[in-house]
Amino acid sequence: MPEGPEIRRAADKVARRLVGGALTSIKLPYPPISEFDGVLGEASVESVTSRGKALLMRFDNGLTLYSHSQLYGRWTVNRISTKVRWNRSLRAEFVSKGHAVRLWSATDVEVIPTKDEEAHPYIAKLGPDVLDETTSPDVIKSRLESPRFNGRSAASLMLDQSFVAGLGNYLRSEILHQAGVHPKARPKDLDVESTTNWGSLTKAISIRSYESNGLTVSDELAGRRKDMGERRRSYRHSAFCRVGRDCHICGATIIRIRVSGRRLDMCPECQVES
Repeated sequence: MPEGPEIRRAADKVARRLVGGALTSIKLPYPPISEFDGVLGEASVESVTSRGKALLMRFDNGLTLYSHSQLYGRWTVNRISTKVRWNRSLRAEFVSKGHAVRLWSATDVEVIPTKDEEAHPYIAKLGPDVLDETTSPDVIKSRLESPRFNGRSAASLMLDQSFVAGLGNYLRSEILHQAGVHPKARPKDLDVESTTNWGSLTKAISIRSYESNGLTVSDELAGRRKDMGERRRSYRHSAFCRVGRDCHICGATIIRIRVSGRRLDMCPECQVES
């Protein structure tokens, strides 16, 4: 499933083609939103952003197209002349500036009043978005230390969108590994330095992934590992998808565990259970 950084990049890409330009044509073949074909076709796109793992396309008529990609949904941007060849189901298409912006295969798609976004069942449950400027490392640290969250295991907490929105499986592995936090550790059992570092890296690694198109390590380290023959799926991370390879920090072998059926990659030496 795409995580916060991927959805925010998709929103940026869509915004570049739709915001500030007139819509040449629109198609909404997906039944839950088909009835809005006419009213959205007469509107202009004011902004496109993300909240957690949802994308919000806001129109100047007071409506918002809400979509959650879940496992299979995907936004694409192509020149209108490009022929798209795959078996995905088209949910929405917006044409502007010679480009076609399309949403494929998502099943959680709605048109809602913009003023009611915060009341949407998904958005209403979200914690602060990890990519939002107001979500500072101190904000994340304070949530780690709050009674609501400090008794939860790290593995569970990092996938809870009410804690911090936008985190997912790969960011969980990366943040806990680089912070040296064991998946079973609870914030209340850690010292202030550890929770401070945890909060700081949650922000920094998420921003790094957003800005670098998926890297959670430095360009230098990724380049060095690439030159050693590693594939992108492993050289772009420090732990995730590096099972059986050496830890960048201590040299031990990265392992994989399962937590509630979800994979989590970690270093048994850097992330010692206390």
